[in-house]
Amino acid sequence: MFTREQLLAWQKSGCAELMRDCGIEPGQIVIDFGCGRGNYAFGAAEAVGSEGRVYALDIKPEVLVWLEQEKPLRGTDNLIPQMSHENADMDFEDGSADTVLFYDMIHMEGMRKHFLEECRRVLKPGGVLSILPFHLTEDETTGVMKEVEAAGFTPDRILKDRGLHFDLHLVNSEKEESFSSLERATVYNFRKQ
Repeated sequence: MFTREQLLAWQKSGCAELMRDCGIEPGQIVIDFGCGRGNYAFGAAEAVGSEGRVYALDIKPEVLVWLEQEKPLRGTDNLIPQMSHENADMDFEDGSADTVLFYDMIHMEGMRKHFLEECRRVLKPGGVLSILPFHLTEDETTGVMKEVEAAGFTPDRILKDRGLHFDLHLVNSEKEESFSSLERATVYNFRKQ
């Protein structure tokens, strides 16, 4: 079983390294759409440093309250929880973000087309759309990646088996879990054309 401390250590080191490998640099603006409990948002906050900003978007108000409470405990004043919209609209100016994370969300077909349009709008020229797909077969993943390309994005980096799929309810639960037993998936990075 992994503990909260192990999760925090992973977010600060392993996840921050993954974010840097995705191309995130100090001082950048990152949007984590559908951030949940911040498993990747906190790692992105480490990667952008104190000069950068990570906007952690989620539809659940209780998640945003939890993220606000966690910020001082983790020293991440650069993480800004923000309510997202059900239709995938993003309250950001055109060309204002360096990277958008869309982790464990791409399987949601109803919002995908509009979300990709919004990413094209909010990303700077050459900005990164980073996708971590779960809940899809290999063929479905291939099809979705073609949709991303058709929406005006060029494949950039592929980080094989670098993404982890876990729920915070497993932390400190009775269920035996370790980081090595968590489901892994490939992170696909695209650049705005």
